[in-house]
Amino acid sequence: MMSNFIDMSWLIIKSYSLSVIQPVFWVVVLIVYMQYRRIARMEVEILGDVQYPIRERVLDSIFFGLLGGLIGSFIMVFLGITMDQSGLEYVWPLAILLMLINPRYICFSYAGGIVSLVSLIFGYPHINVAGLMALVGILHLMESLLIWLDGHRDRLPIFIERKDGSVVGGFNMQRFWPIPILILVLYTGPFLNSGTVATPDWWPLIKMPGVTESSVFIILNGIAALGYGDIVLTETPEKRSKSSALRLLGFSIILIILSLLAPYSVIMKYVAALFAPIGHEALIIYGRYIEDKGKPLYVPPEKGMRVLEVKRGGPADRMGLSPGDVILSINGREVDSEENIRDILHEMASHIWVDVVNTEGTRKTCEYSDYKNGITQLGILFVPKNTNPGFIVSEAPSILERIYKNIMDKWGRH
Repeated sequence: MMSNFIDMSWLIIKSYSLSVIQPVFWVVVLIVYMQYRRIARMEVEILGDVQYPIRERVLDSIFFGLLGGLIGSFIMVFLGITMDQSGLEYVWPLAILLMLINPRYICFSYAGGIVSLVSLIFGYPHINVAGLMALVGILHLMESLLIWLDGHRDRLPIFIERKDGSVVGGFNMQRFWPIPILILVLYTGPFLNSGTVATPDWWPLIKMPGVTESSVFIILNGIAALGYGDIVLTETPEKRSKSSALRLLGFSIILIILSLLAPYSVIMKYVAALFAPIGHEALIIYGRYIEDKGKPLYVPPEKGMRVLEVKRGGPADRMGLSPGDVILSINGREVDSEENIRDILHEMASHIWVDVVNTEGTRKTCEYSDYKNGITQLGILFVPKNTNPGFIVSEAPSILERIYKNIMDKWGRH
C-alpha cells in the first residue's frame, strides 16, 4: 500500500511539473498580468505610487497558484475523480466571454455550470458532468486556501457611497492565480506494459460507465484561472479574507459532495450543475449584504484620525500601523486633521512618538526616527474628517459596457 502511495505521488509530481511548459499556462499568466497592471494604474491615481510592483504580484500569484494546483492535483488523483470528456475546451472560451460581462465571471463555477446544464438538456457537448463539477469544486477548495493565505495582499483603498447616501472608506481586494490541475481520463488505447501504477480497490471514487478492475487511466494537464474579488467596509482586509475563505470552503465541500452523488442520479447532476453558479453568486450577494448592512469601520472617529491605508515602506508601515488604527496624538499633541499632523511634522521632523488605538480597542505608542532625512510625512491615507474624500469609486463597468459607451459617445458626436 505504501509503495503504491509513493509511486503515485512521484507520478503526480512528474506530471504536474510539465504544466509550466504549456502555452495555455502562460496565456493565463498574461491575463493575470493585465489584471494587475490595471490595479497598479488605479493605485497610482489613489496613492501616488504602486504598493507592490506588478512583477512581484505576478510572481506571487504564480507561486501560490502552483502550490494550490499541486494540492488540488493530489486530491483529484488520490480520490480518483475522473472524466472522459472534461469539458474544459468549452468552459475556457465561455469563461473568457463571461469575463467581458463582469471580471468575476471568469470563475469556472459559472461557465462550468452553464456548460453542464447545456450538456444535460441538449445532449451536446458530451461531457462528464459529475467529473466537471467535481473539478470546479476542488478548484474552489484550492481557492479558499489561496484566499486564506494570500487574499488580503492586493487591496486597493477606496471610498464608496452606500445606499443610505453616506460615504465610507474601505478596500477593494483583488487577487488572481493561474492554476495547473491534473485530470484523470479513462485510457482506451493499446495495452501499456510500463509506466503504470497499481491503485487501491476503492479507486476511483467517481465511477464511470465502462470502468472495470482492469481499467487504465492516464493523467492529463489542465489549466484553470482563479480570481478573488471583494469589497470590505466593516472589518480589516485580513479578517474579511479569512471569513470569505471559510464560506467558500463550505461551498466547495457541498459541490464536491453533490458531484460524488451525481453519477448515480440524473437529478443530482442537475442539482450540481445549478448549485455551482447559483451557490457561488449567493456567496457574493451575501458578502455584499454584510458590507451594506454592517457597521462601517473606516469612518472618522470622534477623536483623532483614522488610518485607511499605510504606504508600504513608509514611516507608518515601519512603526507597525495598520488600516483601521486611530492616531490620537503625535509627540503628546492631539491630532484632529491632516493639517495638524503636517504642522507637528514641520516642527518636530526627526523623532516622533505616536499614540494609537487599534481596531480591538488596544492602545499603544509607536516611535520612529530619521535624523538623516527628517520626517516629512507618515505615508498614510487617512479617512477624511469634515471634508469629502477626493475620490469616490463605484463598480467598474465591464469591457462590453465600456465598448458600448465609447461607440455611443462617438455616435453622439457625429
